[in-house]
Amino acid sequence: MSDLLQALRAFDGKAISTLTETRARFGGRADFLGELAALIGSQEGAVSDGATWLIKNCAESGDVPGPAELAAIVARLDAVSTWAAALHLCQTAAFFAFTPDQARDFAEWAARYCEHERPFLRAWSMNALQHAAGCAPDLAPLAEAALLAAEQDKAASVRARARKVRAAAAKR
Repeated sequence: MSDLLQALRAFDGKAISTLTETRARFGGRADFLGELAALIGSQEGAVSDGATWLIKNCAESGDVPGPAELAAIVARLDAVSTWAAALHLCQTAAFFAFTPDQARDFAEWAARYCEHERPFLRAWSMNALQHAAGCAPDLAPLAEAALLAAEQDKAASVRARARKVRAAAAKR
């Protein structure tokens, strides 16, 4: 068992400090993002949640998964089993330099969450579809349909994300 896996097993699903300590300890490894990508579909929910949170945290600070890591992430999407891991990946999608095929695979996966019971996951899956459509223009109708649905969502947070998407599109 890898040291990184052991560290992620210590994550209780709540204490982000455990994850920041894990990044401080292992983040300098050349294969850090690759190891995280391999763990996104772990059947141990806290491991998957921690791995995806760390991928998101790295991307937000400029350490974006490269082509090999992104290919591994996309290949494991169907193994993601927790809403938190799905949320983290949807929130990170805008940092991913998808190939058109990867964008289609990611969009097919993310579209499953557009009607999820959790509003943030609905909002961010719609947001992820917008980025995917920018990488594969044939996804534009799917992305637009998701955006229209989000604009009518019962949750204010979903409607707010939809407004941000529309505003960003209007600036382009």
